[in-house]
Amino acid sequence: MPNKNDCWGIEVGANAIKAVHLGRSGSRIELLDFSVMPFKHVLTTPDLNVDEAIQVNLDAFLAKHVELEKSRLVASVPGHQAFARFAKLPPVEPKKIPDIVRFEAVQQIPFPIDQVEWDYQVFQQEDSPDVEVGIFAITKERVSTFLSNYRRVNLRVDALTLSPIAVYNAFVHEYREDKMGDGTILMDIGTQSTDVIIVEGGGIWLRTLPIGGNNFTEALVKAFKLSFLKAEKLKKEARTSKYARQIFQAMRPVFADLVQEIQRSLGYYQSINRDADLQRIFGFGSTFRLPGLQKFLGQQLQIDVMKPEGFSQIAVDGKQEAEFAENALNMATAYGLALQGLGSETVTANVLPATVLKQRMWKAKQPWIGAAAACVAVAAGLAAGRYFMDAGAFASSKSANSSKIEAVVRQAQKYQSEINSIRDNSNDPRLKIENLRRILDYRDLWPKVIEDITLAVAALEPQPETLVAEYDQIKAIPRDQRRRVYIETVHAQFHPKPLVEMMSAASGMMSGGGMMSGGGMMQGGGIQQELAGKFDVTEFWTESEAEDADDPFSDDSTDSEDADNTSKLEKPKGPHFRITVTGTTPYGKASSFLNQYFIQWLRDNTDRPDRPYRILLPDRPLRDVSPVGEMVGGGGRRGGTARGAGMRGPMGGAMGMGGAMGMGGAMGMGGAMGMGGPMGGSAMGGPTGSAIGGVDGMSQRSNAEQRYPLRPLSDESFAKDYRFTIEWIVAIDKPEIARRSEGEPEAAPAPKPAPVAIPEQAQQTPAHREEVSS
Repeated sequence: MPNKNDCWGIEVGANAIKAVHLGRSGSRIELLDFSVMPFKHVLTTPDLNVDEAIQVNLDAFLAKHVELEKSRLVASVPGHQAFARFAKLPPVEPKKIPDIVRFEAVQQIPFPIDQVEWDYQVFQQEDSPDVEVGIFAITKERVSTFLSNYRRVNLRVDALTLSPIAVYNAFVHEYREDKMGDGTILMDIGTQSTDVIIVEGGGIWLRTLPIGGNNFTEALVKAFKLSFLKAEKLKKEARTSKYARQIFQAMRPVFADLVQEIQRSLGYYQSINRDADLQRIFGFGSTFRLPGLQKFLGQQLQIDVMKPEGFSQIAVDGKQEAEFAENALNMATAYGLALQGLGSETVTANVLPATVLKQRMWKAKQPWIGAAAACVAVAAGLAAGRYFMDAGAFASSKSANSSKIEAVVRQAQKYQSEINSIRDNSNDPRLKIENLRRILDYRDLWPKVIEDITLAVAALEPQPETLVAEYDQIKAIPRDQRRRVYIETVHAQFHPKPLVEMMSAASGMMSGGGMMSGGGMMQGGGIQQELAGKFDVTEFWTESEAEDADDPFSDDSTDSEDADNTSKLEKPKGPHFRITVTGTTPYGKASSFLNQYFIQWLRDNTDRPDRPYRILLPDRPLRDVSPVGEMVGGGGRRGGTARGAGMRGPMGGAMGMGGAMGMGGAMGMGGAMGMGGPMGGSAMGGPTGSAIGGVDGMSQRSNAEQRYPLRPLSDESFAKDYRFTIEWIVAIDKPEIARRSEGEPEAAPAPKPAPVAIPEQAQQTPAHREEVSS
């Protein structure tokens, strides 16, 4: 069994195998040995058998250090072959974090979850409620290929982690006291890529850049017409070469590209961390020895750039001190790996396959299992003796109380027969009554969802002039100041099971009752039909789900590099809808406008007594806001047929939901759907119109169509309007709760804010219903 008080950290780089052997003596960590074994050729050399070269060096390393089998071994994979993402979690109980992290991993990792090995680390400061998690993953195929080189030389790997994580652990161990509070950038320039690790306030953020030492070598190949091997040798000798100036000039474009990538990464980090204060850069990797690189980075980034001269937090024997300090630039990864093997790391990430970990665990527990088996045998002997003693006492007691027991059994059988006779009575109407009563469950769920959207639209406080059909008054208001939105689609995606069970399977689309098209009309038979087809309403709440119905859960997230798209919401344990509303608005400040009124109304009315559901909002319900002009490829009026076209033709019968639900005023969805405008476009009252609805479409109208009147306000440009998407979850209550909400609607408090009163003339003007839409 490996000794837990010493560990080898081994990094297989492109230039060499680097290894550090650390031992623990009490609280003191000391350097026992280290090794740097360069490859004959860089592993990125064209036509080189990489696996063979690695195995040759590992064989040589094992022959030199035969005692390695008695120690733990921690290896690393390069940052560019793995994947790291960071996400903020909602404040939850620690026991619920693994479930939330697994959901985040499914969303963040760009591979199927069953095809990767992954691990995570939770970051949380004591004085802050914020919880951040780092997710680290690598494909199983790459892990298998990487470990195969160790298996062929009979080396056992006890843990496998990412190179940038190891560099971070080494830095934290060295500078825990004096530099952990400051913003520090760790830059490990490898052969194929560069790892940028930002350390600030005890947290970590990292990104891998696609520029490394090979880019400098290829620049020399191109500039001096050399082979790859000769260019690599020239790069290593650049510091002492008499052509150092020419070499630097040839590599200068790569320097510029590297700085540009670093600036882009730092800019993104500072955009999501407004209070970031980055003060210094620590450089690692042999590429940092290139002449002028340290000075160039400092001048371009305006940050102090330093190189480690050694590691002071480990005891180094005097004979090894000078040589170890000389190789300090290249040993940070191996140093951090050995610290993880000793249990002195800050971030623990082990992507070793789960099957291998289980085998190691059982092998380590075998001595304890043998001891436990012996204890069980002794305990079984004692229990057998006690059993015979208790059996005799029980037999005597049973004979004394058998008459009492039989009397109780006879009485129970009598009650059971009475219950069975009642149950078998086919004339009992209660079962039929209950079944009929259950048919009405959730009868008003969808109308109330639409009513919520209507009330949220009414909360936008539109100008009174925009609610009447006096178009001169509407035009008097600048278009970018009109406080209106135009709903184009309302999409409902139904999930009949809890969200955790839906991750690995495609979600069912609401074909029976969960979709509205541009006209706003339900496709199919409504929610009752959909619910009946998807699950048994008598059993869709399990006992465990009912107990945990209020458990928070992250339901949505995207790439953590796009902070605006990161969403977390409460976990709906039972059936639920994902509501997606798309539309446009002419208002100039669209994001703040929608957040302040529409979304705020949803937040203020998430849980209402007269609703058979709860509204669950992510941190950022406003998923997308983009100018209409960009989407149509111009800056002029919108062309082409579009959903939500606002034209009304002779066959445009009122088929929108505003007429059916009584919401034509507040939501503006009572317009024509039918055949629509002159070209048959569907009409939901959207602002964009059809291809023939604007001035640009005049040339395409036939003679007969030109006789139809143009849609009011169609001469205005929609290029500066904004298209938006808003999402939230409608979590369905249990049937008994839903029935109470449907039975006593008068007891529900009035929603906030109250709907905007629409003037009577606006309600009665067909043209208004055509133009002013929600």
